[in-house]
Amino acid sequence: MSDLLLLGGVALCLLSVIAAVVQLLRTQPPRAAAILLVLGIAAIFAGVYLADQPFALDQIPQAWDRLVGASTTP
Repeated sequence: MSDLLLLGGVALCLLSVIAAVVQLLRTQPPRAAAILLVLGIAAIFAGVYLADQPFALDQIPQAWDRLVGASTTP
């Protein structure tokens, strides 16, 4: 569950950057981008809170590997 929250939060934060650029190009206030960013950060914190081990940045690719079932060792 923590892997899903961690990766979902990262995805929401990346989508918020894209939404902010699009909304600013259309001369609209980036409200939806701000909401996506807050939801992404909340999901990342929830994923870190539910994780068994302390958080490090190298856990993001490891979470992806665990989610898709790929093995990093041959």
